[in-house]
Amino acid sequence: MPLVVFLFLIFIRTRGISQMFLLLGDQILYWRMALGSWRELPIGGGPSSVGGTTIGPVFCWVMWAIRHAVGPWTQNLPHAGGIGLSIVQSAADGFLLAAIWKRFDSLALALAVTLFIATAPFDMALSASIWNPPLAVALVKITIALALLSKSGGSIWWSAGATASALLAVQAHSSAVFFAAPVIASFTARELLARRWGPALQVAAASAAVILVLEVPFLLHLAMRPDEGASPPVVVKSVSYTLAHPQLLRLADAARALTDACRYILLRPWTFSWLGTLLMICAAVTAYRTRSDVTLAGVTVVSLICTIAGFAFWQFDFQHYWFLTIAPSAALTIALALTAWRPAAPFVAVLLAAIVLWTLPSRIADAMTLNRLPEYAALVRGSREILRQAPQVRSIDAEFALPPSTDTGFLYEVLGGRVTADAPVTATIGRTGQGIVKPAPSDTGTGRPR
Repeated sequence: MPLVVFLFLIFIRTRGISQMFLLLGDQILYWRMALGSWRELPIGGGPSSVGGTTIGPVFCWVMWAIRHAVGPWTQNLPHAGGIGLSIVQSAADGFLLAAIWKRFDSLALALAVTLFIATAPFDMALSASIWNPPLAVALVKITIALALLSKSGGSIWWSAGATASALLAVQAHSSAVFFAAPVIASFTARELLARRWGPALQVAAASAAVILVLEVPFLLHLAMRPDEGASPPVVVKSVSYTLAHPQLLRLADAARALTDACRYILLRPWTFSWLGTLLMICAAVTAYRTRSDVTLAGVTVVSLICTIAGFAFWQFDFQHYWFLTIAPSAALTIALALTAWRPAAPFVAVLLAAIVLWTLPSRIADAMTLNRLPEYAALVRGSREILRQAPQVRSIDAEFALPPSTDTGFLYEVLGGRVTADAPVTATIGRTGQGIVKPAPSDTGTGRPR
């Protein structure tokens, strides 16, 4: 069943990707890095939307690996990045399904939770593009799976693996810190609460060692380039201002932002005005259900609480995609609450799975309307035709409107062409993808190309 779900999710995530891949400035930036040598990849953090950098380069390195694994099948065109990220996401979903199935002995519950998370239209659409939040979500799912499979007093490798994936999730997108921190701490706390002092020390030491090893590249980068600040100035300014004015702490706003984001991420194309109330009730029920399992509480209720507490220090507008990494925890929290009463749990799990399966067509169709660039196919066809006529052009224009950050010459360069200022011809891509090449205009009176 995990294999079937894995293949199904790859199919729906990548459907039409070669025709409508989202090619914006961010995608071009990251794919240029992936096309380069590994020696040119950063060892520090990647760029952050709130300034500074992330705390590690995992996204850039994963994209470079995807380019080598998937790129040869697509002429190294950038939609290979979306295919690769979709494969990573789908593999994480398959692992999560297996972990939930094994932990709660319910295939229906595993299917309901996994498919509910994986077929969220916003998440599916982003997974088919080159963007770091989907990789962070995949690593969060892997962390949840490892946490569910770990046992108190069991092998230390489960907690070490979960610590590694949680930290890499933070490297991929900083918002995952509100999930990673409580989960990593829960492994040591679990042993302390059980009064196993020796194992608690071992788990704490292993977690610290994993964190140190994974952060070595980032620390080396800071040491070699101390003038390049890594801390996001917008975040630092917001937190500092809130600490200086504690009356401005935005707990209610952060809780409302979490609810709005979960509604947008998990429930599209429908809405549910009472989701905030439902989520609060489910969090209370799940907190009671997980009262004797600090790790399970860590990947569900505690992560939600930490997210609200963390974002309460933010003094600007909230963005939905910042909460992508907490959406799996919210979904699992709701599922555990709804199946908390054991006599009815099997029936409720089957009902939840049936509802999720029934909504799949609408959710998949909605995902096809988000974060797509229908002109991508025309750009690819036109770039190929231009390359067949001229290995070098001065410029490439398009007869159709494109987003401002989309470089019309990028695909031509990926395919092997060159855009140079002294080329003798210019090119245009027609509305249906035809490539039109014509002589470049010359400077008046000189006879030389402008």
